[in-house]
Amino acid sequence: AELIADPDWKNWRPLEKDPDSRYDQNDNAYVYIEEDNDARIQYGFLYAFGCKNIQIYGGRIVCDDASYCKEEPAMPCIVDESSIFAPQYFRQPEFWRKPVRTRPKILLFQKCSDILVDGLEIVHAPCYSGWFLNSEDILLRNIVVKNDYAQPNADGLHFSSCRRVIVEYCDLYCGDDCIAIDCTYGLPCKDILVENCVFETSIHAVRVYSGLDLTHVYGRENSGKVSNVIVQNCRIREACGILLMNACDGDITGIRFRDIVADQKFPGTAFCFTADNGYMSDVRVERVRFRGNGFGYMNAEAKGKIFDVAFCDCDIEIVPKPKFWGDDYSGMISHCYSLPYNLVARGIEKMAFRNVRASVATVDCSEYSKEDMEKVEAWIGAKRMEQILAPVKEMVSLHDCKDVTMDDCSFYYQDGKDTAFFERGEEK
Repeated sequence: AELIADPDWKNWRPLEKDPDSRYDQNDNAYVYIEEDNDARIQYGFLYAFGCKNIQIYGGRIVCDDASYCKEEPAMPCIVDESSIFAPQYFRQPEFWRKPVRTRPKILLFQKCSDILVDGLEIVHAPCYSGWFLNSEDILLRNIVVKNDYAQPNADGLHFSSCRRVIVEYCDLYCGDDCIAIDCTYGLPCKDILVENCVFETSIHAVRVYSGLDLTHVYGRENSGKVSNVIVQNCRIREACGILLMNACDGDITGIRFRDIVADQKFPGTAFCFTADNGYMSDVRVERVRFRGNGFGYMNAEAKGKIFDVAFCDCDIEIVPKPKFWGDDYSGMISHCYSLPYNLVARGIEKMAFRNVRASVATVDCSEYSKEDMEKVEAWIGAKRMEQILAPVKEMVSLHDCKDVTMDDCSFYYQDGKDTAFFERGEEK
């Protein structure tokens, strides 16, 4: 069967009020940039509230995503802060989509249990393809999502305060996070297994967070917690970041990201871990093969904490493209675009690298014309341009980090020089 989604959102079912939800108590929980509706009211195409034993087999749901937006031109070579597609990225698309009408979610299950979705295809979702809130015992398999790169918030599968979730054998092509996991319903989110999947997106393959885009929704003492998340045996065809984690309110602990093969053409980075008010701990990145233009960025603010992080048996190949913060960055950030070419860590405690092989090439400007480069230099200045295009000096750059160990690691330039390069700043 093929279901055609009604383009008039007023015919869709609104989200029920849930006394266990903190969304209804907080104006900052989810804010979308649509022009015709209170952003706190959500709508679903297939919607369930408080239901058990839900089963969906096969079928296809087709939507008209572009009808919910209007195309806005973007400047192709100069930064466009208003573009959700790629903020602080020199090479913008020719246009981006600005939402002007309420964009319903396709699967919207709230406070449900014993959910099985097998073999469903979702095409051109206007917003999240699947949003599961305060639900448990979920099995999603063989799901295919075909969204548009340029459609904002066109996530694949999004889990808010869910328990006991399995996602397997899915192929997700998205305009936002392929998999998003959070506790911003105000309750814990735990025991999530994602395996044997394929991801492709213009933003992040996997995102785990508390708070929302660096906002403090509830505060650490009142927020939920994300724990025991495993992502394994997956292929990432494209993403600006393959694993993004932000601990802004609640804590994030027990993350396993392993046996991953990933490629990246967007000027982003592989990993981004940040902590503002929340704590992040017990993170393992194992057996990852990544080829792209940024290794990673980790930052813990004064009230936050990141500790017990390990990279093991990883092969990282960096072919940089020009990007605004390609040489260095400090502070909090909510997306992986334009982060440094190397791995920069600030304020991290207990970090280990075991059998990590990382290489870096010179900055690749081949997709820029001479005119493009002149425009960028005129905007950022000759000195900043020189810094961005300079060879990477340190493959791993640590600042105010404690208890860092390295065993059997190899860092080198791709021009054949087998030169280890590593900087601890003032640390010993």
